[in-house]
Amino acid sequence: MNCGLYFRYTNNYSDMEISLAFFLEILKYTLPSLIVFLVAYFGFRAFFDQETEKRKTDIRLDQMKIITPVKLQAYERLVILMERMTPNNLIFRVSQPGISASQLKIDLIQDINNEYNHNVSQQIYVSQQAWQMVRIVKEETINIINTAYSSLGPNAVGIDLSKAIFETLIKMETIPSIKALDFLRKEFQLIFD
Repeated sequence: MNCGLYFRYTNNYSDMEISLAFFLEILKYTLPSLIVFLVAYFGFRAFFDQETEKRKTDIRLDQMKIITPVKLQAYERLVILMERMTPNNLIFRVSQPGISASQLKIDLIQDINNEYNHNVSQQIYVSQQAWQMVRIVKEETINIINTAYSSLGPNAVGIDLSKAIFETLIKMETIPSIKALDFLRKEFQLIFD
């Protein structure tokens, strides 16, 4: 016979006592179930949170395995770019015998722009400061060429422009591409050491 019905038929207990007994009877079954549910819920939640963090860490490590060599290559390419933009290397690579100063100026600036444009995608893999330094070197090197060219007469030849560029470099405290190379090396060491 049901506990609640038994109390009602005996009429020895008040309705309040019957309700309390019925409530306690229900509580006796639901409270352990609620405790088991909460323990399981928080246990599973902690487990899934831990698994999610582990997967995120694994994904980051996998990405690092892919990105690190690409970053390394980007720094290598920018070092090569700075070496190629160093005015003495640039002149020896681009200059031709008997070329006019104006044609040499055009060829030098065109080579700088081509080299820069060829490596523009590397800015994704290096710091903003490193890429800013590369951009500044490009602009300063073009300014050096233009300044040297402006000091020449209208009949100047390529060798005259080359001499004027070297004289401008001698007057400078530091060559922009050398300064950028030092910056790239230091930044590289900070990241990869």
